[in-house]
Amino acid sequence: MSTDQDKHKVEAVKGSFVRNPTKFHDSISTSPDAKYPPEAGRYRLYVSYACPWASRCLMVRKLKGLEEVISLTITGYRLDNLSTSNSKSKESSKYRGWNFEKDQDKESIFYNPHGFEYLDELYEHAHPGYRKEYEDQGKRAVYSVPVLFDEKTQTIVSNESAEIIKMFNSEFNSVCLNPDLDLEPKGMVSEMNRVDAIVYPHINDGVYRMGFAKTQEAYEKAYVDHWRAMDQVEAILSEKKFLCGDEMTLSDVRLFVTLIRYDPVYYAHFKGSRNKVKDMPNMFRYLCQIYQMPGIKDTVDFDHIVKHYYGSQLMVNPTGIYPVGALKIDADLLKPNL
Repeated sequence: MSTDQDKHKVEAVKGSFVRNPTKFHDSISTSPDAKYPPEAGRYRLYVSYACPWASRCLMVRKLKGLEEVISLTITGYRLDNLSTSNSKSKESSKYRGWNFEKDQDKESIFYNPHGFEYLDELYEHAHPGYRKEYEDQGKRAVYSVPVLFDEKTQTIVSNESAEIIKMFNSEFNSVCLNPDLDLEPKGMVSEMNRVDAIVYPHINDGVYRMGFAKTQEAYEKAYVDHWRAMDQVEAILSEKKFLCGDEMTLSDVRLFVTLIRYDPVYYAHFKGSRNKVKDMPNMFRYLCQIYQMPGIKDTVDFDHIVKHYYGSQLMVNPTGIYPVGALKIDADLLKPNL
C-alpha cells in the first residue's frame, strides 16, 4: 500500500512543513497465507480524539460496526515537548508522544493494557530500539497515532491511517456488523482518487503546512493552495451530496476530520483566516450531514481537540492558552435539514 504522502507530493519552499513518513505498513488480509488475518478480538486501535488522522480510523471502525471486533484505547490529548523539526536535538530526546490516561477499567476507552505512561513505550515494546534507529540517523523519533496493534504477537501492524481505514473497510466483513457498507466501491475509485488529490495535500495536510510554516513565503504558498482547494470542494458540494456522488466514501471520511476541526482550531490557530467552514454553505451543509449520522458524534471530542492544539503546539501558541468558546459545540451542527 502507498501512503498519502507518496501519492500527493507538494512542492516545498524554504520554511515549508514536511510531514515525517510513517514506519509500519503491514496489512490485515483475508488471504489464506496472511500474516495478520482479520480475527475478532485480536487487534487494538490506539487513537487520540485530537488527531484527525486517528479520527479517520475511529470513524470507519464506527461505520463498519467493528466496536466489538477491534479493541480501542484513547490516549490523552497532550503532546509534551512537541516540535516541527524532524531533526534530533536535545529537546527531541524529551519527546515521548501522546500521554495515556490512567484507567484500569477494561471497559473504559482509556484502558491501556500495558500500563504505559506515554506512547513511546508502546513503540519500544513493539519494536525495541525504535528511538535509537531514528537518532542514529540524526532524526527525531516519531510516536504518532493511529496505531493498529496486534495483541497476539505484541507488535504494530500499521501506523498509517490511509492504510488502516482501507483494511477496516474491506478486510473485516466476515466479523463486522455492517459488511454490506463499502466505503471504497470499485466503480468510484477513480473519482475518489481525483478528489483525494485535492483534499489530502491542500486541506488535510494543507492546514498543517499553513500552521507549521516557518517563513512567510511558506505560509502564503500553503494558504493559496489551501483556499484554492477549499473553493474547489465547495463547488463540488454545490452539485453533490457527498464528494463522489450520492454515497459516502472514504474520501468523505478524510475530509470530515479536517472540517470538523476547522472553525474551532484551524481558522485561527493555523491561520486559515479567510473563511470559517460555517461561512461556506455547501461545505457546512455537508459537515452537518455527516456529523449527524449515527455514531459519528461519538468520534468527536472538542475538549480534547481544542486543548491539544492550543496547549501542546507551543511553537504556534507559546502561552498554551486555549479559547474557551471553542470548546462549545456549535448548535447549528445539530440542526436538521440544512
